Amino acid sequence: MRLALGLAALLSAFGFWACSDKESVAGTATQTENTVASLDGVVYHKDGSRAKGAVVRLVLPSKKQEKEIPDLRETETDDLGRFAFVDVPADTFQLAVIDSASGEILYLPRASAEDDSLVLERASMVKGYLTYDDSVLLSISVGSHFKVYVADLPFYETVFAPGGFELMVPEGSWKLGFCPGDPLVVEKLQESGIPDSVVFRSLDMPKTLKAGETLVLDTLVWSVGSEPRSPDSLDQKDSLDKKDTVETLPEESKAWISGQVNCENLKSCDSVEVMVITDLFGFKFASERTLEYEPQALTDSLGRWWLPAPEEVPYDSFRVEYRQRSGETVTNVGLSRYVKKSELDGRKDTLSVGKATLDAYSWISVGVRLVVDQESQQDENCLVNSVVLGIEGTSHFVRTLTCDKFLLTYLPSGMQRLLMYSGDPVVVTTLQEAGLPMSAYVSSSDQNLTAGNGIKELWLTFTPPSLK
Repeated sequence: MRLALGLAALLSAFGFWACSDKESVAGTATQTENTVASLDGVVYHKDGSRAKGAVVRLVLPSKKQEKEIPDLRETETDDLGRFAFVDVPADTFQLAVIDSASGEILYLPRASAEDDSLVLERASMVKGYLTYDDSVLLSISVGSHFKVYVADLPFYETVFAPGGFELMVPEGSWKLGFCPGDPLVVEKLQESGIPDSVVFRSLDMPKTLKAGETLVLDTLVWSVGSEPRSPDSLDQKDSLDKKDTVETLPEESKAWISGQVNCENLKSCDSVEVMVITDLFGFKFASERTLEYEPQALTDSLGRWWLPAPEEVPYDSFRVEYRQRSGETVTNVGLSRYVKKSELDGRKDTLSVGKATLDAYSWISVGVRLVVDQESQQDENCLVNSVVLGIEGTSHFVRTLTCDKFLLTYLPSGMQRLLMYSGDPVVVTTLQEAGLPMSAYVSSSDQNLTAGNGIKELWLTFTPPSLK
């Protein structure tokens, strides 16, 4: 095979792609020592059309036994489906083509220069969610950049954890792996004495995939503190099955929390957003206009999730809030039980917060009237007083003026406690520092919210607090 000089711009150099052993150097040794001056060809879709923009990866055989991940060269096909490599120092090699746009793939374990017309096949898919904990690494931070890959093959995807991934693979049964994506981080970990079995996590696919099939993995967790595992390695009673070979977390590791969404009334359980709420009364947000819902994890295909335990629990308990979306639209919401702070004390393993049921969200249209004297006369000077309104144990807190109405939405159904206190953070801090009980400056009312419905007109009265 030969290719015109005009395609030289398509070529890419050797280099690490991820997770590489610090001693491995791409293309320095081959089995045959033969050199192919150039390698070129054309990639076709299964329907016979030419594949534009497909990724072509070439892996050279090496005398050095690679641990998990081969070094490779990579390029893309042009508008006519053509690709080229030059100065290939071998006459046989692995060749992979990935076209994510069409969902097609090709893998040749022993390709040669004669393989110049490549026809793609329908790919199999591995989907999952990856999270990590590097808290025991002291000064070494792995960052959020990870790679998920097929061991010894040129198939991988970048993951910014915590986050989901979709890995296209050839049909068959493969050994999968995941590791930090920055080779400098990998080198640092190895130099610090972290064994390769910890840096490069691996797991066998539980089934053989046929073309077009999808395998959904449980959540993957990369952690120096334990051997490779996923949240389902721990049962809901916080104990390991006797047949499980997973090592428990070392003493210096911190606790984790896990939970699950009840899937019975849901179309799907995966990708439900999870947020841990430790500020039950929203005091941290008294000076803000609203509190943003910031997901910290997503559920897997069975509705499960896993997170490091909160470092601070300022009150006696915390809760976990859930949101499910369809595109950008929130469809279902839910709350966990109140999880007692004491349940985390001294814990080094995983605490289950249990299952939560999601329902269509509710809402409240609420207004506040200002009352300043004992005769309950309404003060018309609304602009000088603000209040915080919110639902206890959730992310739903807002700061608004008295005499205004505000719409609280995406609320969980059931009996919820509506809170109200001064919107001036200086006032709240002063009252707290004076040692007053919370009931002296926080008023509450229980509201029974219906899934998919709301409360249209709810008026509360607010009297500015004072120290006597």
